[in-house]
Amino acid sequence: MIAQLDTKTVYSFMESVVSIEKYVQMAKEYGYSHLAIMDVDNLYGAYHFLEATRKHSIQPLIGLEMTLVKDEENLSLRFLALSTKGYQELMKLSTLKMTGRKNWSDFTSHLEDVAIIVPYFEGIEQLDLGHDYFIGVSLDTPQEVFTRPILPLYQVNSFEKEDIQVLQILSAVKDNVSLREVDLHSQQGIFLPASDLEARFKNRFPQALANLQGLIENVSYQIDPSLKLPRFNPERPAVEELRERAEQGLSDKGLTSAIYHERLNEELAVIHDMGFDDYFLVVWDLLRFGRSQGYYMGMGRGSAVGSLVAYSLDITGIDPVEKNLIFERFLNRERYTMPDIDIDIPDLYRPEFIRYVRDRYGSQHVAQIVTYSTFGAKQAIRDVFKRYGVPEYELTNITKKISFRDTLTTAYEKNLQFRQVINSKIEYQKAFEIARKIEGYPRQTSIHAAGVVMSDQDLTDYIPLKYGEDMLITQYDAHGVEANGLLKMDFLGLRNLTFVQKMKELLAESEGVHLKIEEIDLEDKETLALFAAGNTKGIFQFEQPGAIRLLKRVQPQVFEEVVATTSLNRPGASDYIDNFVARKHGKEKVTVLDPALEDILSSTYGIMLYQEQVMQVAQRFGGFSLGKADILRRAMGKKNAKEMHLMKEDFITGAMKLGHTEEKANQVFAVMEKFAGYGFNRSHAYAYSALAFQLAYFKTHYPAIFFQVMLNYSSSDYIVDALQMGFEVAPLAINSIPYHDKIAKKKIYLGLKAIKGMPRDLSYWIIENRPFSSIEYFVTRLPKNYKKLSLLTPLVELGLFDEFDKNRQKILVNLPNLFVFVEELGGLFADTNYSWTEADDFTEAEKFYKEQELIGVGISPHPLQTLAKQALYPTT
Repeated sequence: MIAQLDTKTVYSFMESVVSIEKYVQMAKEYGYSHLAIMDVDNLYGAYHFLEATRKHSIQPLIGLEMTLVKDEENLSLRFLALSTKGYQELMKLSTLKMTGRKNWSDFTSHLEDVAIIVPYFEGIEQLDLGHDYFIGVSLDTPQEVFTRPILPLYQVNSFEKEDIQVLQILSAVKDNVSLREVDLHSQQGIFLPASDLEARFKNRFPQALANLQGLIENVSYQIDPSLKLPRFNPERPAVEELRERAEQGLSDKGLTSAIYHERLNEELAVIHDMGFDDYFLVVWDLLRFGRSQGYYMGMGRGSAVGSLVAYSLDITGIDPVEKNLIFERFLNRERYTMPDIDIDIPDLYRPEFIRYVRDRYGSQHVAQIVTYSTFGAKQAIRDVFKRYGVPEYELTNITKKISFRDTLTTAYEKNLQFRQVINSKIEYQKAFEIARKIEGYPRQTSIHAAGVVMSDQDLTDYIPLKYGEDMLITQYDAHGVEANGLLKMDFLGLRNLTFVQKMKELLAESEGVHLKIEEIDLEDKETLALFAAGNTKGIFQFEQPGAIRLLKRVQPQVFEEVVATTSLNRPGASDYIDNFVARKHGKEKVTVLDPALEDILSSTYGIMLYQEQVMQVAQRFGGFSLGKADILRRAMGKKNAKEMHLMKEDFITGAMKLGHTEEKANQVFAVMEKFAGYGFNRSHAYAYSALAFQLAYFKTHYPAIFFQVMLNYSSSDYIVDALQMGFEVAPLAINSIPYHDKIAKKKIYLGLKAIKGMPRDLSYWIIENRPFSSIEYFVTRLPKNYKKLSLLTPLVELGLFDEFDKNRQKILVNLPNLFVFVEELGGLFADTNYSWTEADDFTEAEKFYKEQELIGVGISPHPLQTLAKQALYPTT
């Protein structure tokens, strides 16, 4: 028996070209029954390797390569897990190394069921590790009599001889050097067929093969996929605590009728039977913390908005009974999957929120989730061509021709200009072929934008970790984390929640109005009129031109139609916009396939717009439970033909039992199948439409508050919108301009921050050193490092010195001489000594376009709205 042990994969970043899937697939073809990976320090690829070997019926062997310090000398080592326990120990070893440990003594307590292999070096027999170890012999190792057991250790980092060029490029990228500086004889190990490798070692070290067989023939790893949820309160059963808090929540909301208690009991039973009591309590705790800090946490997201338990705990803000939202879309006994309650957080406060999670549940129980940045098309070109000495300006010219959607192959095939550039030089062609090979390889690690993992025990009992800036990071990606039974939660920083929170705070501060966001009337007629007018610049989900055009066509009169518009404004659903609009306005007859479905489809004019409607139709017409209907919905959405065929038979049988004809049942199923592919989650649409409505409410009733907040985030995007709503832009003046934009009495006072290219330090200096009595005085006081025409020209062109002289062209013409003049004075101010050169001023149009270039809108004194529109939509 032979096994390839010492293999570096692409997860030993830029040291190998061995991708895991290809490696395992080739191993099957090459006749291997056992196969290993030994990446440098990390287990990034370990779980993917386990999955790939399972698919190809190969026994995986998980290993590590590390260099540790013993007796003040660097020692190259290999570690191989021999059992599930050994695999767990390997995770701890990797975590130790990836969190900064390097001394051999730090690692010796985690070697149970781990084979230690030391690659041969002269004098190795005298090495004393305090533990048994194997000597790793390669095909180049001198033949001698060893007193310690030996193992075959042939290092692999490539598939074929030609890969040497790629390895050299990767080495140059890693060390940030040119190709000329790379060792042209870089060590390369080519993956060999099992029979070839076995024959080579049998000829030189037959005992190594015998030792290997005895070591690995019984190796196996058992990965436990069961859930490892953190405990909310170890002192009390979670089922009791969850029920108590949920019932109290209903009582606090005044929801005491039987329908609420029956549904709450049903949901609690499902949650408990599926083992998710602690999960709901943890989510409740996190939302409670956010609100205790004054964060606006929104109305919820996703299918969780359909849960009454979630609503009772204030995890969500929509009453699912009142709004007819379906719990089974979120969770049901017939589909055992982890409930997915993503948590939206004002983006400003996400770091503080994650720190709370770490501190509350333990720094060893919480980690952020790794992602892998790969060589994209542009990055691959840039990295490879740079190693060939291609200058930066040429690199920019080449990469500009690649669309962000393109791979290098599609760019070359479809883009004539790109192809011509690549073919223009032999060197470019060589570099391009290498770039194409490394495209898609992992280049470095990054952090998942939202994901955080939590567990009941130390995370290293289940997965390997590494250090982040202020908390641990997993070595497994999100898929590997969840496959190991760990709770992955997405904490999504949402800027629109920050907007709402800031608007609420500013309203209380400036007008003394303490608005309760959750109590905003979602049927407010004036806000609905704003949606119908398409005046939704700055409104979550509705500020893009397509959404604005759709709103103007739909003309929503009730909130439910805002929800529908959210759902229509998506690929796929857009095919039915014309029907929806025509039916809504009475220009097309509303048709429903069967009277039994009328109440389900009436709010969407006979169109199955939501996933929940597909489920309700399956229940009403085919006799399905809502749980089974959800499975059908998923099968339709994923176009799972086999599962759909089986469920179609059940649906038709159920429909006929309810008195429907087979023909009608087939018709209804066909319509369900058609709509399920694009149907939107109504619970999610409802919650996000509510957030959009809250922003629109501020824009409608408190426009000054709305624009004050929005302008501070992106001035140029919202100034024209404010002008169209009757606001005016005040002239800019050096002695009064604020740093941030401000609004008072329908006037917008743009701040220094709004000026493109304005250094923050110069802005602060202006504010701290004013007032200025003249331009000469300003220039005299100005620090030398700011006496630059490039810095002062925008201030002049925006009219900040108009209070001293309205002729902006004249000021600009004189600035260079004025700099010299004040320099000769040695910093002394003489108010009247400078002799100004006259010049014709800019025209009003020139001023307008300069202003628009610098701050996004013209503010010169002429009809602002008209000119703004002309600037945005020039006719010539």
